[in-house]
Amino acid sequence: MPLPNGPSEATADTVGPINALEADRYVEELRTFDFKMFGDARWMNQHEFLTKLNMQAHVNASQQRDEFVLEAMVLHEKVPLLIRELIACELWKAKAYPHLQDFLSASNSVKGYLLIYNEAVMANFLEALLYHQDGCEAAGDLIVELADYCHRKLVWYLNSEIPAHPEGVEEVKKAILDETPEQYLHKQQEAINLTCAQYALSIARFFTDHLHSLPLSVTARLVDTYDLLMLLCPLLELKPWQQELKGGEQRRFINNEWVRVSADDARQMHKPEAQAWLAVYNL
Repeated sequence: MPLPNGPSEATADTVGPINALEADRYVEELRTFDFKMFGDARWMNQHEFLTKLNMQAHVNASQQRDEFVLEAMVLHEKVPLLIRELIACELWKAKAYPHLQDFLSASNSVKGYLLIYNEAVMANFLEALLYHQDGCEAAGDLIVELADYCHRKLVWYLNSEIPAHPEGVEEVKKAILDETPEQYLHKQQEAINLTCAQYALSIARFFTDHLHSLPLSVTARLVDTYDLLMLLCPLLELKPWQQELKGGEQRRFINNEWVRVSADDARQMHKPEAQAWLAVYNL
């Protein structure tokens, strides 16, 4: 289930899944959840709300239309709640999911996927909101927690390993046939982690765009505590968002999966690399 990744042909002429009145109602009903409520009916409803709000926010941004999703989030003061739920989801994945992974992969792999995919939805939604200065200012004191989250994801990104890619049709078929449900869910989790890391990189770049309007504690986190500049430089050297294959072909991580890119596309800068360079320039 790919998430919006900036303006594209897919969103160029679309209206979006919801209108301004629906967006306002969805935003007003957003709430926090305890760990024991993750995956229940109300949680699943909110996951659907967040998915639609996220898609609409990206459609509005891509078409430079009325930003009614952003306005609703700011008006109802839900940006801090979104950050809180993002951190809660990250913590749930680290502390609770390992104990449930075997059960979910065997009995309810779809719900298991949605539970770990929810983090990517919220990170992508925050990416759309924090592009705007109003979104950053509406985050309040919890924006410091989001800066910490971005640092954790970028450190993980720097130390992540690019998965091996089977060469040839027969090797691909064998890899698919031999894959167990546990291995499939683990592969999906790794892809979601990579996706979240790319969104964290974009959010970090937006922080550098709006440093003048953010609390001083955020600037101290990025410049002093974490020295973001010295984290971005090795990322630009390693480029964990792409891989060179035999024969000169290139793979890039796009929309939650690794895809081969043409020679012409390989000459163009990938979005994560552009975000990293812009952040370095700002700093």
